[in-house]
Amino acid sequence: MNDVHLADLVTFSNGRSHPAEGPGYRAYGANGVIGTSAGHNAAPGSTIIGRVGSYCGVVHYSDDRCWVTDNAIIATPKKGVNPRYVYYLLKRLDLNRYRIGSGQPLLTHGLLNRLTTRRMTRSEQDSAASALGALDDKIAANARIAGLADELIRARYRELSAAASASARLADLGSLVRSNVPAEHIARDENYIALEHMPKRHMWLSAWTDASAVTSAKRRFQPGDVLFGRLRPYFHKVGLAFVDGIASTDILVVRPKAPAYRGWLLAALSSDDVVAHASALGDGTRMPRAKWPDIAAHKIPWDATQADHFNDVVASLAGRVKAATTESRTLAAVRDALLPTLIP
Repeated sequence: MNDVHLADLVTFSNGRSHPAEGPGYRAYGANGVIGTSAGHNAAPGSTIIGRVGSYCGVVHYSDDRCWVTDNAIIATPKKGVNPRYVYYLLKRLDLNRYRIGSGQPLLTHGLLNRLTTRRMTRSEQDSAASALGALDDKIAANARIAGLADELIRARYRELSAAASASARLADLGSLVRSNVPAEHIARDENYIALEHMPKRHMWLSAWTDASAVTSAKRRFQPGDVLFGRLRPYFHKVGLAFVDGIASTDILVVRPKAPAYRGWLLAALSSDDVVAHASALGDGTRMPRAKWPDIAAHKIPWDATQADHFNDVVASLAGRVKAATTESRTLAAVRDALLPTLIP
């Protein structure tokens, strides 16, 4: 027999709601890490599967113990099965296509247990997981570089802000780009950034897609523009664009008034202070939206004598992160191309 049921390889269990608060373990929801928890309910080497909603079937892997919420399913490998092979197998199966329901898509244990795949020996599992894992490990290393660069810039900006003796309005450093473009003038292969592509409290925009599914007007942006998520600004989605393209109209495109202002503008717009200010003044209760005039009028600490040097630091780190982003996108494409070959 060449095929095997997933039930023979994996034990599926639901996550649990309301993780205990604390910094000890990562907490996973339907689409990856959502915070931390004081406890854990999943063992090292677990695969987390989005169970309900728009992220139904999305898979993530955790090397460490973690907490998984009830929006996700925990896939625990059975004895003798390579844990990382399980993750790549479930990724290759494209589980979203097996969901049930339309208004609220859902995956169930019974459905997953009945799926079949080609039987692979442990040595074959190890070989496939090693090759694919090496690519993902490098992608993860690049992500850590980006995270450290983000932390360094925030820390340096806080130091300079504390020592600054002057202030400036955000409007003095940047201006709003109002380059709206109708859907019929957008090429299918243009880069497209929506709010879901913007990570929370992370100033590098390393994810985007093509515009093939775009059906409404968008805003054009250029490399070096700062994009500010105006819808529910408390989600803290602010970052530097590495490419040109189009953005959702729920994103403000802010361009530095001088190249030397870019670093300070980026750090300021992505700071907790400015995001809190935008959140406090957003229009609407259920779906608040920040307005550029309110953000532009906000005063921030300013040190003209330090701005050039700070911008050089930001530009150097941004260049490193951009190179890592390009490499990671290439590695991800190679991984995705290899996946069906190594795990047929």
